[in-house]
Amino acid sequence: MIDDHIHAEIDALKAATGLALRVAPETATARRLRDHADDLIGELGRAGTWPRLRRARQEADRLRAEALDYAHAVMLRGHPLGEDDGPARALARHLCERAGLPGDVEIIASSGPESFTRVADLIRLPPHADVWHLPVLAHELGHYVIHEARHVRAGDERPIRDRAATSPQNELIADCYATYAIGPAYPLSCICLRIDPQELDLAAETHPPWRVRVHTMAEMLHLMSRQHATQQYGGAVESWIRPAWKELTGEDAIDPGGHAVPMPASAILRLLERHLPRARYDAGYGVDGAERVLAGERNVRRSGISPAHVLNAAWRLRRDGRHGPEVNRRAMTLLLEAA
Repeated sequence: MIDDHIHAEIDALKAATGLALRVAPETATARRLRDHADDLIGELGRAGTWPRLRRARQEADRLRAEALDYAHAVMLRGHPLGEDDGPARALARHLCERAGLPGDVEIIASSGPESFTRVADLIRLPPHADVWHLPVLAHELGHYVIHEARHVRAGDERPIRDRAATSPQNELIADCYATYAIGPAYPLSCICLRIDPQELDLAAETHPPWRVRVHTMAEMLHLMSRQHATQQYGGAVESWIRPAWKELTGEDAIDPGGHAVPMPASAILRLLERHLPRARYDAGYGVDGAERVLAGERNVRRSGISPAHVLNAAWRLRRDGRHGPEVNRRAMTLLLEAA
């Protein structure tokens, strides 16, 4: 009886990874899926007992879903509807280039929450995420960065991954990377669109409480200002992030309360400054120019505007009460131009 179950799992896994290989035969992602499936098929073949089969089946279910999602993402690229995710892909390419990493991530539409899955390097986002929700992509991409960023002087060493020993640390590093790479737009998006004020102190097994996460993002911006002798980061905390926090929580201070912080922002900033210095967001002219374009001004000089500038300009306008569909349409167009 158990052999029938094992063979059914193996057949289903082969079918899913086989589809990924057929639609994208030359990609490293499809080969990774196949190699991981081969290892898992060996594990299934050695299961022998129902408890071992149950554990292997859970991993097989995850890998099968990942392979099918990847195949769907590749097939959607060739369909006109696939163009709807163009701005998200452009942002991911920009962030990968700034981090010095290959842009081997796929963006797929999902009915579930945003997430990153490792084998196929998939980022799941809501369908047609608007410009104000797109900053969360930087957090999910942060998980890819954590695993892939190498020390430029030490071959295959991955010092950022080595510091992400627990899931809460991993999540906090991804938060700090998103803040480092796209600036105030990420914490603003979290505060205004993602956090339930009644769940500020809710600690999950994998994620620190939101109170700790936002405190660390704000601290990260203040530290960046001190490190680079500029008010563009810390000033945004006082001008935009702290007022948004007070609107959400009624609290003036952004502090971790009584919660332990898995990693201090200072330690994460040192990692990013040492290993990914080109990834750091720099507002410069770009965010002002992007804001003028999104506000509808014509004849604005667009050289020097990056996708990260577009996200921050959109959030400036939103905090000023200007966040209609026309602003989003202009932002999505400008994201593609700026990539």
